[in-house]
Amino acid sequence: MFETKCIKDDANIYKVSQMAAESFKDEKQSMKLAIMLEYEAIKRSLEHEKSVLIGAFMQGDCVGFIWAKFDDKDKEVKIYNLLVIESHRKKGIAKKLKQEIEMWAQQMGAYTIVSTVHAHNKNMIHINESMDYEVEKIIMRKKLF
Repeated sequence: MFETKCIKDDANIYKVSQMAAESFKDEKQSMKLAIMLEYEAIKRSLEHEKSVLIGAFMQGDCVGFIWAKFDDKDKEVKIYNLLVIESHRKKGIAKKLKQEIEMWAQQMGAYTIVSTVHAHNKNMIHINESMDYEVEKIIMRKKLF
């Protein structure tokens, strides 16, 4: 079983940054640089914006997280990152993390939550649809080289 809790300490922010960097790092970028960039983005967000970082923990180890920000002007929460390590997927962790963000969003006075999902991520699309998220737009990209 897992538990969820807000992450505020540097050690767990760094762990989450490692997880995020490993999942999307550009091959031209060093891993250390990718981790530090992610760490700084999350740390600054938590210190200077209305944001939250919630982790899912199993036996003290962080196995997933969700990072979101509240926009006062639009009364909207945007999910910036949601990640569950591969060996712990399909255990309800992502859905629980999204439910935690929904509760936080309501406390913040948000009217909506925005979540971007890669088109190939069928599991996350299914989770979102089961939680009444609706497709709002589709972004298409063409690589020129």
